[in-house]
Amino acid sequence: MGLMDWLREGITGQKICPIEHLEAYKRLGEQVYSLHVEFAGNDSPRALAFVQAARSLQTMADALIGDAFDGEGEPKPVPIVTHDQADVWYGALPDIMVAARQEAAFANSARMALPVTLGKQIEGPQPCPEAHLAGLRRAAGDMEELLKLDVDLARGEGERFKEAILLYEEARTRRQAGDAIVGTITNGRRVSAESHEEAEEQYWIALSNFILIAQGLKAPELLKAAAGSATRTGTALKPCKLDSRDIWKVTSELAIRDINRSGERAQAIEDLNEHWELFRETPVEREYETTVEELLAHGMIKEDSYWYCCPFPSVYRVLSPYVNVLGNHIPRSHVFVFEYGDDGEPGRFITQASFQPADSRKYCED
Repeated sequence: MGLMDWLREGITGQKICPIEHLEAYKRLGEQVYSLHVEFAGNDSPRALAFVQAARSLQTMADALIGDAFDGEGEPKPVPIVTHDQADVWYGALPDIMVAARQEAAFANSARMALPVTLGKQIEGPQPCPEAHLAGLRRAAGDMEELLKLDVDLARGEGERFKEAILLYEEARTRRQAGDAIVGTITNGRRVSAESHEEAEEQYWIALSNFILIAQGLKAPELLKAAAGSATRTGTALKPCKLDSRDIWKVTSELAIRDINRSGERAQAIEDLNEHWELFRETPVEREYETTVEELLAHGMIKEDSYWYCCPFPSVYRVLSPYVNVLGNHIPRSHVFVFEYGDDGEPGRFITQASFQPADSRKYCED
């Protein structure tokens, strides 16, 4: 990068992408196209799901950074957040292509889990740059167009593709909501920073759904499993940590560490024994724990901290655009926890933007 490019990047927040980098992006895209042709006669649903995941990310990334590809010679500048987001998506392609070929060679041999999700969202400046919103708009539009024919064909098979069709209806509605906001911005009308962020969130949810739909149209069971884990009370009981006899079964590892460091282990053991002696399980607790395990397995949430009351369960932060837990729609970056009730009383689910950290743990005699 030249001095003038470096200065402009620092002042304007726009990044000049080296021509060599753009050419590398194009070569990755060509590999995905070749992979798609290679698998034209393949009948492995899981292998085809990986191919569709790669095709989706390539489509999104090409559209996102489309302004930089236009024109001849030196590439056009794009916002740093746009460039870096494209890097994440293009960078994921080799591993997905490897997984597709492994799965085609031997069933269930891919080391990557399905379904493939959208991955890390790069945080940019506030408000979200108009050029980045335009890129997200192109990406969502291209994905809807890519999937439209397959979804229309899937409608003829009803229940088999129910989850993919429902996700598609949500995704295109989210895209339209983002378009409505961005249309106002591009027409020169002044809107709040919150509107910029709302448009970005609507597009991100749409794109998160589109990549799942693409895979679900090839391997419907992937979305059926996700829908089943997201929650129906009263269904057949699934094994989970509540089946363990260990008194620490729902206690956060972070809490255990702090308890041991603070010399409170004996007190905690006494409280935990009492808690589980009086505990009366309902389908709610089991649904919560099985849902959390599924979300953790797919990298959609992470342990953020722990609740201050016995049995000191984990507090989770949402990493994906949103999750559904016990019927609650929880957006990205918000936290949630299930507070188990005292003395056999029912527990309660709690979620909000953040929790105030406690300076100590609450025991029975406190």
